[in-house]
Amino acid sequence: MLLFKEPVPGIKILETPFGGLWSGVVLIKGRENILIDSGASTEIVDTCLIPALKNEDLEPGDIHWLLNTHCHGDHVGGHRRFRELSNAKIATLRGSLDKMRYPLKYNKLIRASFPDYSPPASAGLQGLEPDILLDDNDTIAGRLQLIHTPGHDTDSVCWLDTTTNTLISGDSLQANGTILQGIGFYLDLKGYRNSLCRLQTLKIDNIITGHPYEPCGSSAIGTEKSAAYLRKCLYLTDTYDILIREIKRTGISEPAQIAVQLIERLGGNLPEYLFLALYTVCEHLKEDYA
Repeated sequence: MLLFKEPVPGIKILETPFGGLWSGVVLIKGRENILIDSGASTEIVDTCLIPALKNEDLEPGDIHWLLNTHCHGDHVGGHRRFRELSNAKIATLRGSLDKMRYPLKYNKLIRASFPDYSPPASAGLQGLEPDILLDDNDTIAGRLQLIHTPGHDTDSVCWLDTTTNTLISGDSLQANGTILQGIGFYLDLKGYRNSLCRLQTLKIDNIITGHPYEPCGSSAIGTEKSAAYLRKCLYLTDTYDILIREIKRTGISEPAQIAVQLIERLGGNLPEYLFLALYTVCEHLKEDYA
């Protein structure tokens, strides 16, 4: 049975299976119990999340809040099922409303730009109507501050736990991507850089991410390590710029070929599907031509 781990006192994470990797579900126990993200599917809720909660002496009905870091399927795929099992209030960024209602539509849209390089859509995704819409800097349960961090996607957010100064970042910090991506994945390079710069101004003592990211890992414990994690993410965007320009000087101009070359130069694994890397490369190309 999968169990919650506790990288920071009072903040736990469940590493739920997702396509050869894991996707994190965060639990914060207190006067109000909070879950952030729900895993990829109904099956994950039933076979992983519920048993892990029981090991924490919690039933679904003991969870007061269900939040999310963004509306990609591996993070909200279990929301609909968890609502069926609990009375948790579902709160999300106001800008996530349509995506929360229709996650499958957006799952298809994100693949539509590069159909030859994308996997099939996640057909089991089901939407729902959230209970509460939040704006940037709003607070939940007196301790979790929503920090809107667009870049990975338009509705990406971090949750800053003001009790421990822990940033729960979901996919907002990409570093060099997971072992399945090849490189970091963002839909908006300028937004991503701005979000990283904003986070560097906050008091952050710990970071817990939604997946393990190369080469930084899935957490940074301590103020110095957290600051280094953020610097590394920003540094890698500049590294991509430099390498892409070098690749273009060899005569390669087609984005998919650039993506393959970039992954190879960074020592990454070539993913089965290239669409995530293609988004990132095209963002850098767009900026290069601006």
